[in-house]
Amino acid sequence: MTRRYPRWLATAGACVLFSACGPLEEPPALEVPSTAIAPLEEDSGRRHHPERCEPPILVADLTPDGNSFVIEQLEVDGALFLINLDFLRSTFSLWKLEDVSEGRRRDPEFRAVLLKGELSVEPRGLVRVGRTLFLTLDDGIHGRELWKSDGTPEGTVLVEDLNPFGDAFPFSPTLVPGERTLYFVADDGRHGAELWRSDGTKRGTRLVEDIAPGPASASPGPFVVDGHRLLFGADDGVHGRELWRSDGTRGGTRLVEDIAPGSESSTPERLVRVGNHLTFFTADDGVHGRELWRSDGTRGGTRLVEDLRRGPESSDVESMVAVRRTLYFTAEDGVHGRELWASEGCEEDTRLVEDIRPGPEGSRPFELTPLGGKVIFTADDGVHGIEPWRSDGTRRGTFLLADTQPGPAMEFSPPTFLTAAEGKVFFYAFAPATGFEPWVTDGTRTGTHLVKDIRPGPGNSISGDPDPIHPIRGGAAFRAFDGDHGSEPWWTDGTEEGTMMADLVPGPGSSSPASFIAVGRWVYFMAADVTVGSEPWALPLACFPKGQDSH
Repeated sequence: MTRRYPRWLATAGACVLFSACGPLEEPPALEVPSTAIAPLEEDSGRRHHPERCEPPILVADLTPDGNSFVIEQLEVDGALFLINLDFLRSTFSLWKLEDVSEGRRRDPEFRAVLLKGELSVEPRGLVRVGRTLFLTLDDGIHGRELWKSDGTPEGTVLVEDLNPFGDAFPFSPTLVPGERTLYFVADDGRHGAELWRSDGTKRGTRLVEDIAPGPASASPGPFVVDGHRLLFGADDGVHGRELWRSDGTRGGTRLVEDIAPGSESSTPERLVRVGNHLTFFTADDGVHGRELWRSDGTRGGTRLVEDLRRGPESSDVESMVAVRRTLYFTAEDGVHGRELWASEGCEEDTRLVEDIRPGPEGSRPFELTPLGGKVIFTADDGVHGIEPWRSDGTRRGTFLLADTQPGPAMEFSPPTFLTAAEGKVFFYAFAPATGFEPWVTDGTRTGTHLVKDIRPGPGNSISGDPDPIHPIRGGAAFRAFDGDHGSEPWWTDGTEEGTMMADLVPGPGSSSPASFIAVGRWVYFMAADVTVGSEPWALPLACFPKGQDSH
Protein backbone atom coordinates (compact mmCIF):
# COMPACT_ATOMS: atom_id res chain seq x y z
CA MET A 1 0.00 0.00 0.00
CA THR A 2 1.14 3.59 -0.54
CA ARG A 3 2.42 5.06 2.69
CA ARG A 4 1.51 8.60 3.65
CA TYR A 5 3.63 10.44 6.17
CA PRO A 6 1.88 13.49 7.60
CA ARG A 7 3.56 16.62 8.73
CA TRP A 8 4.42 16.70 12.38
CA LEU A 9 5.36 19.39 14.79
CA ALA A 10 7.76 19.43 17.73
CA THR A 11 8.44 22.32 20.09
CA ALA A 12 11.01 23.11 22.72
CA GLY A 13 10.76 25.25 25.79
CA ALA A 14 10.92 25.33 29.56
CA CYS A 15 8.45 23.53 31.82
CA VAL A 16 6.37 25.46 34.34
CA LEU A 17 7.13 24.27 37.90
CA PHE A 18 5.58 25.20 41.22
CA SER A 19 7.55 25.87 44.37
CA ALA A 20 7.67 22.96 46.79
CA CYS A 21 7.06 25.19 49.80
CA GLY A 22 5.11 28.34 50.58
CA PRO A 23 2.04 29.72 48.83
CA LEU A 24 1.31 28.64 45.30
CA GLU A 25 1.42 31.40 42.73
CA GLU A 26 -0.19 31.74 39.36
CA PRO A 27 2.17 30.21 36.79
CA PRO A 28 3.76 32.76 34.48
CA ALA A 29 2.72 32.85 30.85
CA LEU A 30 4.96 30.70 28.70
CA GLU A 31 7.15 32.24 26.08
CA VAL A 32 5.89 30.81 22.83
CA PRO A 33 8.71 28.75 21.30
CA SER A 34 9.42 28.54 17.63
CA THR A 35 8.10 25.48 15.82
CA ALA A 36 9.58 23.15 13.29
CA ILE A 37 7.21 21.41 10.91
CA ALA A 38 8.47 18.55 8.80
CA PRO A 39 6.95 18.56 5.27
CA LEU A 40 4.52 15.86 4.26
CA GLU A 41 6.37 13.11 2.44
CA GLU A 42 4.68 11.01 -0.17
CA ASP A 43 5.84 7.51 -1.03
CA SER A 44 9.37 8.30 -2.22
CA GLY A 45 11.38 5.33 -1.08
CA ARG A 46 11.43 6.42 2.54
CA ARG A 47 11.37 3.60 5.08
CA HIS A 48 9.68 3.80 8.44
CA HIS A 49 11.41 2.86 11.70
CA PRO A 50 8.92 1.69 14.36
CA GLU A 51 11.77 1.82 16.92
CA ARG A 52 12.09 5.58 16.34
CA CYS A 53 9.49 8.26 16.97
CA GLU A 54 8.26 9.09 13.48
CA PRO A 55 4.95 10.40 12.13
CA PRO A 56 1.96 8.03 12.13
CA ILE A 57 1.07 6.07 9.01
CA LEU A 58 -2.26 4.92 7.65
CA VAL A 59 -2.88 1.25 8.46
CA ALA A 60 -5.95 0.42 6.37
CA ASP A 61 -9.06 1.88 4.77
CA LEU A 62 -11.72 -0.27 6.42
CA THR A 63 -14.68 1.64 5.00
CA PRO A 64 -13.96 2.99 1.50
CA ASP A 65 -16.11 6.01 0.67
CA GLY A 66 -17.16 6.24 4.31
CA ASN A 67 -16.09 6.80 7.89
CA SER A 68 -15.16 4.23 10.51
CA PHE A 69 -16.04 4.56 14.16
CA VAL A 70 -14.58 2.23 16.78
CA ILE A 71 -17.20 0.93 19.19
CA GLU A 72 -14.83 -1.31 21.16
CA GLN A 73 -11.25 -2.48 20.76
CA LEU A 74 -8.96 -4.95 22.53
CA GLU A 75 -5.43 -6.32 22.20
CA VAL A 76 -5.20 -10.11 21.93
CA ASP A 77 -1.91 -11.91 21.40
CA GLY A 78 -0.18 -8.92 19.78
CA ALA A 79 -3.04 -8.00 17.42
CA LEU A 80 -5.80 -5.42 17.63
CA PHE A 81 -9.43 -6.56 17.44
CA LEU A 82 -12.04 -3.88 16.94
CA ILE A 83 -15.76 -3.47 16.41
CA ASN A 84 -16.26 -0.95 13.63
CA LEU A 85 -19.32 1.09 12.67
CA ASP A 86 -19.63 2.05 9.01
CA PHE A 87 -21.52 5.34 9.17
CA LEU A 88 -22.45 5.32 5.49
CA ARG A 89 -24.00 1.85 5.50
CA SER A 90 -25.10 1.80 9.17
CA THR A 91 -23.54 -1.64 9.59
CA PHE A 92 -21.12 -3.12 12.10
CA SER A 93 -18.14 -5.39 11.57
CA LEU A 94 -15.43 -7.20 13.52
CA TRP A 95 -11.82 -6.68 12.35
CA LYS A 96 -8.34 -7.80 13.23
CA LEU A 97 -5.37 -5.48 12.59
CA GLU A 98 -1.82 -6.73 12.93
CA ASP A 99 1.76 -5.85 12.09
CA VAL A 100 2.98 -8.57 9.69
CA SER A 101 6.47 -7.12 9.19
CA GLU A 102 7.94 -10.30 10.72
CA GLY A 103 10.38 -8.35 12.86
CA ARG A 104 11.68 -6.08 10.09
CA ARG A 105 12.84 -2.78 11.50
CA ARG A 106 12.00 -0.90 8.33
CA ASP A 107 9.09 -0.63 5.95
CA PRO A 108 6.32 -1.95 8.23
CA GLU A 109 3.47 -3.91 6.73
CA PHE A 110 0.00 -4.19 8.22
CA ARG A 111 -2.82 -6.62 7.55
CA ALA A 112 -6.51 -5.91 8.12
CA VAL A 113 -8.70 -9.01 8.28
CA LEU A 114 -12.49 -8.80 8.19
CA LEU A 115 -13.69 -11.43 10.65
CA LYS A 116 -17.43 -10.75 10.53
CA GLY A 117 -19.18 -8.07 8.50
CA GLU A 118 -22.50 -6.59 7.43
CA LEU A 119 -24.02 -6.86 10.90
CA SER A 120 -27.15 -4.82 11.51
CA VAL A 121 -26.91 -5.15 15.31
CA GLU A 122 -23.93 -3.83 17.27
CA PRO A 123 -21.61 -6.54 18.67
CA ARG A 124 -20.66 -5.98 22.31
CA GLY A 125 -18.45 -7.14 25.13
CA LEU A 126 -14.95 -7.85 23.80
CA VAL A 127 -12.94 -9.83 26.36
CA ARG A 128 -9.80 -11.94 26.18
CA VAL A 129 -9.22 -15.32 27.78
CA GLY A 130 -5.76 -16.59 26.93
CA ARG A 131 -5.34 -16.17 23.17
CA THR A 132 -9.07 -16.30 22.43
CA LEU A 133 -11.40 -13.36 21.89
CA PHE A 134 -14.97 -13.65 23.17
CA LEU A 135 -17.87 -11.32 22.40
CA THR A 136 -21.63 -11.25 22.01
CA LEU A 137 -22.95 -10.97 18.48
CA ASP A 138 -26.22 -11.20 16.55
CA ASP A 139 -25.63 -12.76 13.12
CA GLY A 140 -29.25 -12.24 12.08
CA ILE A 141 -30.03 -15.94 12.52
CA HIS A 142 -29.43 -16.96 16.15
CA GLY A 143 -30.10 -13.72 18.03
CA ARG A 144 -27.45 -12.24 20.33
CA GLU A 145 -25.29 -15.16 21.45
CA LEU A 146 -21.76 -15.94 22.62
CA TRP A 147 -19.10 -15.97 19.90
CA LYS A 148 -15.36 -16.48 19.84
CA SER A 149 -12.53 -15.72 17.42
CA ASP A 150 -8.98 -16.94 16.92
CA GLY A 151 -8.26 -14.05 14.55
CA THR A 152 -9.34 -15.77 11.32
CA PRO A 153 -12.69 -15.54 9.51
CA GLU A 154 -13.17 -19.30 9.68
CA GLY A 155 -12.26 -19.28 13.38
CA THR A 156 -14.83 -16.61 14.21
CA VAL A 157 -17.74 -18.80 15.21
CA LEU A 158 -20.79 -19.16 17.41
CA VAL A 159 -19.81 -20.94 20.63
CA GLU A 160 -23.33 -22.19 21.29
CA ASP A 161 -26.89 -21.09 20.62
CA LEU A 162 -27.79 -20.82 24.30
CA ASN A 163 -31.28 -19.48 23.72
CA PRO A 164 -32.93 -21.00 20.61
CA PHE A 165 -36.04 -18.93 21.35
CA GLY A 166 -34.43 -15.48 21.38
CA ASP A 167 -31.42 -13.54 22.66
CA ALA A 168 -29.20 -15.10 25.29
CA PHE A 169 -28.09 -11.55 26.09
CA PRO A 170 -31.22 -9.37 25.97
CA PHE A 171 -29.47 -6.96 28.35
CA SER A 172 -26.10 -5.25 28.39
CA PRO A 173 -23.68 -8.22 28.33
CA THR A 174 -21.59 -9.08 31.39
CA LEU A 175 -18.51 -11.09 30.37
CA VAL A 176 -15.90 -11.72 33.08
CA PRO A 177 -12.53 -13.20 32.00
CA GLY A 178 -10.87 -15.65 34.36
CA GLU A 179 -7.43 -17.20 33.93
CA ARG A 180 -8.65 -19.98 31.62
CA THR A 181 -12.41 -19.62 31.74
CA LEU A 182 -14.94 -17.04 30.64
CA TYR A 183 -17.79 -16.36 33.08
CA PHE A 184 -20.87 -14.58 31.86
CA VAL A 185 -24.53 -13.90 32.58
CA ALA A 186 -26.99 -15.30 30.05
CA ASP A 187 -30.66 -16.25 29.70
CA ASP A 188 -31.25 -19.55 27.91
CA GLY A 189 -35.03 -19.07 27.90
CA ARG A 190 -35.58 -21.59 30.70
CA HIS A 191 -33.51 -20.52 33.71
CA GLY A 192 -33.64 -16.74 33.55
CA ALA A 193 -30.50 -14.60 33.74
CA GLU A 194 -27.95 -16.81 35.52
CA LEU A 195 -24.21 -17.46 35.82
CA TRP A 196 -22.56 -19.44 32.99
CA ARG A 197 -19.02 -20.44 32.08
CA SER A 198 -17.22 -21.37 28.87
CA ASP A 199 -13.80 -22.56 27.71
CA GLY A 200 -14.71 -21.73 24.12
CA THR A 201 -16.11 -25.16 23.24
CA LYS A 202 -19.74 -26.22 23.08
CA ARG A 203 -19.11 -29.01 25.56
CA GLY A 204 -17.31 -26.68 27.94
CA THR A 205 -20.09 -24.07 27.90
CA ARG A 206 -22.60 -24.65 30.65
CA LEU A 207 -24.81 -23.15 33.31
CA VAL A 208 -22.84 -22.91 36.54
CA GLU A 209 -25.87 -22.84 38.83
CA ASP A 210 -29.54 -21.93 38.60
CA ILE A 211 -29.31 -19.62 41.61
CA ALA A 212 -32.94 -18.51 41.33
CA PRO A 213 -34.59 -21.83 40.37
CA GLY A 214 -36.81 -21.99 37.33
CA PRO A 215 -37.50 -19.11 34.95
CA ALA A 216 -36.76 -16.46 37.61
CA SER A 217 -33.50 -14.53 37.25
CA ALA A 218 -30.78 -14.25 39.87
CA SER A 219 -29.20 -11.50 37.71
CA PRO A 220 -25.66 -11.97 39.04
CA GLY A 221 -23.36 -8.96 39.29
CA PRO A 222 -21.37 -6.88 39.79
CA PHE A 223 -18.40 -9.26 39.82
CA VAL A 224 -14.88 -9.25 41.16
CA VAL A 225 -12.32 -11.97 40.45
CA ASP A 226 -10.77 -13.16 43.71
CA GLY A 227 -8.02 -15.58 42.74
CA HIS A 228 -9.69 -18.69 41.31
CA ARG A 229 -13.20 -17.68 42.33
CA LEU A 230 -15.79 -14.99 41.79
CA LEU A 231 -17.56 -12.80 44.31
CA PHE A 232 -20.79 -11.19 43.15
CA GLY A 233 -24.26 -10.09 44.09
CA ALA A 234 -27.24 -12.31 43.25
CA ASP A 235 -30.88 -12.89 44.26
CA ASP A 236 -31.93 -16.51 44.83
CA GLY A 237 -35.56 -15.55 45.47
CA VAL A 238 -35.29 -16.45 49.17
CA HIS A 239 -32.58 -14.31 50.78
CA GLY A 240 -32.92 -11.21 48.65
CA ARG A 241 -29.96 -9.80 46.75
CA GLU A 242 -26.86 -10.83 48.71
CA LEU A 243 -23.17 -11.68 48.35
CA TRP A 244 -22.35 -14.97 46.59
CA ARG A 245 -19.21 -16.83 45.59
CA SER A 246 -18.40 -19.36 42.89
CA ASP A 247 -15.40 -21.39 41.74
CA GLY A 248 -17.17 -22.27 38.50
CA THR A 249 -18.76 -25.46 39.80
CA ARG A 250 -22.28 -26.06 41.01
CA GLY A 251 -21.07 -27.29 44.41
CA GLY A 252 -18.72 -24.35 44.76
CA THR A 253 -21.42 -21.75 44.12
CA ARG A 254 -23.07 -20.61 47.32
CA LEU A 255 -24.36 -17.72 49.36
CA VAL A 256 -21.52 -16.12 51.33
CA GLU A 257 -23.61 -14.24 53.87
CA ASP A 258 -27.23 -13.15 54.27
CA ILE A 259 -26.25 -9.61 55.26
CA ALA A 260 -29.83 -8.32 55.43
CA PRO A 261 -31.54 -11.34 57.04
CA GLY A 262 -34.58 -12.87 55.43
CA SER A 263 -36.00 -11.81 52.10
CA GLU A 264 -34.68 -8.24 52.38
CA SER A 265 -31.74 -7.34 50.15
CA SER A 266 -28.42 -5.84 51.20
CA THR A 267 -27.62 -5.29 47.49
CA PRO A 268 -23.80 -5.56 47.36
CA GLU A 269 -22.34 -2.93 45.06
CA ARG A 270 -18.97 -1.36 44.14
CA LEU A 271 -16.93 -4.54 44.63
CA VAL A 272 -13.19 -3.74 44.75
CA ARG A 273 -10.45 -6.28 45.38
CA VAL A 274 -7.57 -5.09 47.58
CA GLY A 275 -4.45 -7.19 48.11
CA ASN A 276 -4.60 -10.95 47.66
CA HIS A 277 -7.93 -12.12 49.09
CA LEU A 278 -9.88 -9.16 50.43
CA THR A 279 -12.83 -7.55 48.68
CA PHE A 280 -14.48 -4.32 49.80
CA PHE A 281 -18.03 -3.48 48.82
CA THR A 282 -21.01 -1.44 49.96
CA ALA A 283 -24.13 -3.04 51.43
CA ASP A 284 -27.14 -2.19 53.59
CA ASP A 285 -27.87 -4.66 56.40
CA GLY A 286 -31.11 -2.88 57.32
CA VAL A 287 -29.61 -1.54 60.55
CA HIS A 288 -26.61 0.66 59.69
CA GLY A 289 -27.65 2.03 56.32
CA ARG A 290 -25.45 1.54 53.24
CA GLU A 291 -21.91 1.30 54.56
CA LEU A 292 -18.52 -0.19 53.79
CA TRP A 293 -18.17 -3.97 54.10
CA ARG A 294 -15.38 -6.48 53.50
CA SER A 295 -15.19 -10.17 52.64
CA ASP A 296 -12.57 -12.84 52.10
CA GLY A 297 -15.20 -15.09 50.50
CA THR A 298 -16.18 -16.81 53.76
CA ARG A 299 -19.08 -16.18 56.10
CA GLY A 300 -16.79 -15.52 59.07
CA GLY A 301 -14.65 -13.16 57.01
CA THR A 302 -17.57 -11.07 55.80
CA ARG A 303 -18.40 -8.15 58.05
CA LEU A 304 -19.15 -4.46 58.36
CA VAL A 305 -15.89 -2.50 58.31
CA GLU A 306 -17.28 0.48 60.20
CA ASP A 307 -20.56 2.33 60.59
CA LEU A 308 -19.11 5.60 59.32
CA ARG A 309 -22.37 7.48 59.75
CA ARG A 310 -23.76 6.19 63.02
CA GLY A 311 -27.28 4.82 62.97
CA PRO A 312 -29.56 3.88 60.09
CA GLU A 313 -28.43 6.67 57.75
CA SER A 314 -25.99 5.79 54.96
CA SER A 315 -22.51 7.25 54.57
CA ASP A 316 -22.85 6.97 50.76
CA VAL A 317 -19.45 5.42 50.13
CA GLU A 318 -18.29 6.20 46.57
CA SER A 319 -15.16 6.46 44.39
CA MET A 320 -13.53 3.31 45.77
CA VAL A 321 -10.00 2.59 44.49
CA ALA A 322 -7.33 0.14 45.61
CA VAL A 323 -3.82 1.47 46.22
CA ARG A 324 -1.68 -1.52 47.15
CA ARG A 325 -3.21 -2.87 50.39
CA THR A 326 -5.28 0.22 51.14
CA LEU A 327 -8.75 1.15 49.96
CA TYR A 328 -9.33 4.87 49.38
CA PHE A 329 -12.88 6.10 49.11
CA THR A 330 -15.14 9.06 49.76
CA ALA A 331 -17.90 9.11 52.36
CA GLU A 332 -20.10 11.38 54.47
CA ASP A 333 -20.03 10.69 58.20
CA GLY A 334 -22.66 13.35 59.01
CA VAL A 335 -20.06 15.69 60.54
CA HIS A 336 -17.34 16.47 58.01
CA GLY A 337 -19.24 16.38 54.73
CA ARG A 338 -17.94 14.26 51.84
CA GLU A 339 -14.21 13.72 52.41
CA LEU A 340 -11.40 11.26 51.69
CA TRP A 341 -11.23 8.08 53.76
CA ALA A 342 -8.92 5.06 53.84
CA SER A 343 -9.13 1.50 55.19
CA GLU A 344 -7.13 -1.73 55.31
CA GLY A 345 -10.23 -3.69 56.27
CA CYS A 346 -10.53 -3.28 60.04
CA GLU A 347 -12.42 -0.73 62.12
CA GLU A 348 -9.22 0.43 63.84
CA ASP A 349 -7.45 1.24 60.56
CA THR A 350 -10.45 2.88 58.87
CA ARG A 351 -10.03 6.63 59.15
CA LEU A 352 -10.88 10.03 57.78
CA VAL A 353 -7.64 10.88 55.99
CA GLU A 354 -8.05 14.64 56.21
CA ASP A 355 -10.89 17.11 56.68
CA ILE A 356 -9.81 19.06 53.61
CA ARG A 357 -12.71 21.49 53.85
CA PRO A 358 -13.54 21.84 57.55
CA GLY A 359 -17.20 21.75 58.41
CA PRO A 360 -20.25 19.93 57.08
CA GLU A 361 -19.96 20.99 53.43
CA GLY A 362 -17.02 18.72 52.56
CA SER A 363 -14.35 18.99 49.88
CA ARG A 364 -16.09 16.45 47.61
CA PRO A 365 -13.02 14.48 46.44
CA PHE A 366 -13.44 13.16 42.93
CA GLU A 367 -11.59 11.14 40.26
CA LEU A 368 -9.46 9.16 42.74
CA THR A 369 -6.50 7.89 40.72
CA PRO A 370 -3.75 5.57 42.06
CA LEU A 371 -0.13 6.65 41.59
CA GLY A 372 2.36 4.28 43.16
CA GLY A 373 1.52 4.18 46.86
CA LYS A 374 -0.47 7.41 46.71
CA VAL A 375 -3.79 8.59 45.33
CA ILE A 376 -4.29 11.70 43.18
CA PHE A 377 -7.70 13.35 43.15
CA THR A 378 -9.53 16.65 42.85
CA ALA A 379 -11.04 18.44 45.84
CA ASP A 380 -12.26 21.87 46.96
CA ASP A 381 -10.84 23.12 50.25
CA GLY A 382 -13.09 26.19 50.20
CA VAL A 383 -10.14 28.50 49.48
CA HIS A 384 -8.61 27.40 46.17
CA GLY A 385 -11.62 25.94 44.39
CA ILE A 386 -11.53 22.48 42.77
CA GLU A 387 -7.86 21.61 42.30
CA PRO A 388 -5.54 18.56 42.13
CA TRP A 389 -4.54 16.97 45.47
CA ARG A 390 -2.54 13.96 46.58
CA SER A 391 -2.55 11.71 49.61
CA ASP A 392 -0.47 8.86 51.00
CA GLY A 393 -3.16 8.06 53.55
CA THR A 394 -1.78 10.34 56.26
CA ARG A 395 -2.85 13.82 57.23
CA ARG A 396 0.63 15.23 56.68
CA GLY A 397 0.93 13.49 53.32
CA THR A 398 -2.33 14.97 52.03
CA PHE A 399 -1.91 18.32 50.32
CA LEU A 400 -2.79 20.59 47.40
CA LEU A 401 -0.57 19.95 44.39
CA ALA A 402 -1.26 23.11 42.41
CA ASP A 403 -3.61 26.06 42.34
CA THR A 404 -4.14 25.94 38.59
CA GLN A 405 -6.92 28.54 38.69
CA PRO A 406 -6.09 30.93 41.55
CA GLY A 407 -8.90 31.80 43.90
CA PRO A 408 -12.07 29.97 44.93
CA ALA A 409 -14.12 30.75 41.83
CA MET A 410 -14.42 28.13 39.11
CA GLU A 411 -14.42 30.38 36.05
CA PHE A 412 -14.07 27.50 33.61
CA SER A 413 -13.70 23.75 33.84
CA PRO A 414 -12.01 22.29 36.92
CA PRO A 415 -9.22 19.71 36.54
CA THR A 416 -10.63 16.61 34.92
CA PHE A 417 -9.84 13.31 33.18
CA LEU A 418 -7.19 12.29 35.71
CA THR A 419 -5.37 9.44 33.94
CA ALA A 420 -2.59 7.29 35.38
CA ALA A 421 0.40 6.45 33.19
CA GLU A 422 3.57 4.77 34.49
CA GLY A 423 4.82 7.05 37.27
CA LYS A 424 2.61 10.00 36.29
CA VAL A 425 -0.97 11.23 36.26
CA PHE A 426 -2.05 13.39 33.34
CA PHE A 427 -5.11 15.65 33.44
CA TYR A 428 -6.71 18.68 31.82
CA ALA A 429 -6.84 21.94 33.77
CA PHE A 430 -7.63 25.59 33.22
CA ALA A 431 -5.26 28.46 34.06
CA PRO A 432 -6.11 32.09 33.22
CA ALA A 433 -2.87 32.68 31.30
CA THR A 434 -2.95 29.48 29.26
CA GLY A 435 -6.57 28.32 29.03
CA PHE A 436 -7.69 24.67 29.23
CA GLU A 437 -4.57 22.60 28.56
CA PRO A 438 -2.88 19.27 29.46
CA TRP A 439 -1.09 19.03 32.83
CA VAL A 440 0.91 16.31 34.55
CA THR A 441 1.93 15.37 38.08
CA ASP A 442 4.32 12.88 39.63
CA GLY A 443 2.66 13.34 43.03
CA THR A 444 4.86 16.25 44.16
CA ARG A 445 4.27 19.99 43.98
CA THR A 446 7.41 20.60 41.95
CA GLY A 447 6.42 17.79 39.59
CA THR A 448 2.93 19.18 38.95
CA HIS A 449 2.92 21.52 35.97
CA LEU A 450 1.46 22.50 32.65
CA VAL A 451 2.67 20.09 29.99
CA LYS A 452 2.51 22.67 27.21
CA ASP A 453 0.45 25.70 26.27
CA ILE A 454 -0.58 24.10 23.01
CA ARG A 455 -2.74 27.02 21.97
CA PRO A 456 -0.56 29.91 23.18
CA GLY A 457 -2.24 32.45 25.41
CA PRO A 458 -5.60 32.22 27.18
CA GLY A 459 -7.31 30.24 24.41
CA ASN A 460 -8.17 26.57 25.02
CA SER A 461 -6.51 23.73 23.13
CA ILE A 462 -8.83 21.23 24.82
CA SER A 463 -12.52 21.48 24.04
CA GLY A 464 -15.19 21.98 26.67
CA ASP A 465 -16.30 18.39 26.05
CA PRO A 466 -12.82 16.84 25.94
CA ASP A 467 -11.77 13.53 24.49
CA PRO A 468 -10.20 11.22 27.11
CA ILE A 469 -6.47 11.14 27.78
CA HIS A 470 -4.97 7.82 26.68
CA PRO A 471 -2.05 6.56 28.81
CA ILE A 472 0.75 4.96 26.81
CA ARG A 473 3.67 3.64 28.90
CA GLY A 474 5.03 6.73 30.74
CA GLY A 475 3.34 9.20 28.39
CA ALA A 476 -0.06 10.06 26.99
CA ALA A 477 -1.88 10.61 23.69
CA PHE A 478 -4.79 12.99 23.28
CA ARG A 479 -6.66 15.26 20.89
CA ALA A 480 -5.97 19.00 20.87
CA PHE A 481 -6.32 22.16 18.78
CA ASP A 482 -3.45 24.65 18.60
CA GLY A 483 -5.29 27.37 16.68
CA ASP A 484 -3.45 26.73 13.41
CA HIS A 485 -3.62 23.02 12.64
CA GLY A 486 -7.12 21.95 13.63
CA SER A 487 -7.99 19.10 15.98
CA GLU A 488 -5.07 16.66 15.58
CA PRO A 489 -3.29 13.81 17.41
CA TRP A 490 -0.83 14.92 20.08
CA TRP A 491 1.43 12.88 22.31
CA THR A 492 3.70 13.74 25.21
CA ASP A 493 6.20 12.38 27.72
CA GLY A 494 5.08 15.03 30.21
CA THR A 495 7.55 17.72 29.16
CA GLU A 496 7.08 20.63 26.77
CA GLU A 497 9.95 19.58 24.55
CA GLY A 498 8.58 16.03 24.46
CA THR A 499 5.11 17.14 23.30
CA MET A 500 4.46 16.63 19.57
CA MET A 501 1.70 16.44 17.03
CA ALA A 502 0.98 15.13 13.54
CA ASP A 503 -0.86 17.38 11.10
CA LEU A 504 -2.86 14.70 9.30
CA VAL A 505 -5.08 17.28 7.61
CA PRO A 506 -2.68 20.11 6.68
CA GLY A 507 -3.71 23.57 7.73
CA PRO A 508 -6.84 24.37 9.76
CA GLY A 509 -8.67 21.15 8.89
CA SER A 510 -9.12 18.49 11.59
CA SER A 511 -8.40 14.77 11.58
CA SER A 512 -10.37 14.35 14.85
CA PRO A 513 -8.31 11.47 16.30
CA ALA A 514 -9.76 9.06 18.85
CA SER A 515 -9.39 5.62 20.46
CA PHE A 516 -5.62 5.39 21.04
CA ILE A 517 -4.37 1.94 22.12
CA ALA A 518 -0.90 0.41 22.37
CA VAL A 519 -0.41 -2.96 20.64
CA GLY A 520 3.03 -4.42 20.03
CA ARG A 521 5.35 -1.83 18.48
CA TRP A 522 2.54 0.56 17.64
CA VAL A 523 -0.06 2.90 19.06
CA TYR A 524 -3.17 2.59 16.91
CA PHE A 525 -5.81 5.30 16.67
CA MET A 526 -8.66 6.41 14.43
CA ALA A 527 -8.34 9.61 12.39
CA ALA A 528 -9.11 11.14 8.99
CA ASP A 529 -6.84 12.79 6.45
CA VAL A 530 -7.47 14.52 3.11
CA THR A 531 -7.89 11.21 1.24
CA VAL A 532 -9.79 8.91 3.63
CA GLY A 533 -12.45 9.29 6.27
CA SER A 534 -11.86 8.20 9.83
CA GLU A 535 -9.66 5.08 9.60
CA PRO A 536 -6.97 3.33 11.67
CA TRP A 537 -3.47 4.84 11.87
CA ALA A 538 -0.33 3.66 13.67
CA LEU A 539 2.20 5.73 15.61
CA PRO A 540 5.45 4.08 16.77
CA LEU A 541 5.43 3.09 20.42
CA ALA A 542 8.93 4.60 20.53
CA CYS A 543 7.25 8.02 20.74
CA PHE A 544 6.33 7.23 24.33
CA PRO A 545 8.79 6.90 27.23
CA LYS A 546 9.16 3.82 29.34
CA GLY A 547 7.68 4.80 32.69
CA GLN A 548 8.44 3.61 36.17
CA ASP A 549 6.48 3.03 39.33
CA SER A 550 6.22 5.95 41.70
CA HIS A 551 6.94 5.17 45.36
